[in-house]
Amino acid sequence: MLSRLLDAHEQILIDAHKAAAKSAELGDDGTNDLLVSQVIRTGELQCWFLAEHLVDTPLVRI
Repeated sequence: MLSRLLDAHEQILIDAHKAAAKSAELGDDGTNDLLVSQVIRTGELQCWFLAEHLVDTPLVRI
């Protein structure tokens, strides 16, 4: 379940990066700032947090 959530966050980040690049290209500084400061930075932190919890360890120690 967590891996699917991580995949979803990563897809949002891919789209947000594309949108930020397009807004920068068009000179829309407000939209670019919103995407980078609110969506991308927050999303990258959430991706990191989720990835750190997806460790390849067995549930039971043998």
